[in-house]
Amino acid sequence: MQVPFQRRAHVVPKLLDQVKKMGLKPKVVATDHGPLWRREEDISWILQLYENWALQKPTRKAVIAYDTMWGGTDLMARTIADGLAAGGTMAKLTPIGGSHRSDVATEVLDAGALLVGSHTLNNNMFPSVADVLTYLKGLRPQNLIGAAFGSYGWSGESVKQVREVLEAMKVNVVGEVKSKYGPTKEVLQECHNLGLQIAQRLKELVEGG
Repeated sequence: MQVPFQRRAHVVPKLLDQVKKMGLKPKVVATDHGPLWRREEDISWILQLYENWALQKPTRKAVIAYDTMWGGTDLMARTIADGLAAGGTMAKLTPIGGSHRSDVATEVLDAGALLVGSHTLNNNMFPSVADVLTYLKGLRPQNLIGAAFGSYGWSGESVKQVREVLEAMKVNVVGEVKSKYGPTKEVLQECHNLGLQIAQRLKELVEGG
């Protein structure tokens, strides 16, 4: 069973603080939701990782999770990633067609931003994107900024639906980009600018504290 990020932020740091105050140096870390850590040398590094994951302090890393039908949303995602990189942020592309929902959740653990893209299918977001968002919503990640993007051929409801789910997750949505059919140069410039905007916001959040 996955423990929601929100619960971890309250429970895990308190427990780890008690371990430090007691001067304990565990040789085995046995979690109820993952592997057992056994090492002859000091394994305090894994305790530090658990603390970092629980606190979810913003970092200059952005996860871009998306699925695409004809390649338009993929091109948008990669252009956003270029903008993020130009702004000094590490962009982690996770095309959902080749990533399990748990892969996306793992990347979000140490990220400061979550950007989600979806083509529109039958007036809705892609089922694969809805699956990942449903999973993430249940985990309740904290302290994220984000954006929604996607391409469409007819009515284009997916971007609005993605944005609504992100907002329900308490993600601070700072922008969105839509493209009817394949993205034009103008749309790709919007995507690049969105990446730069997210990167700047993450820089401010990280450096501010």
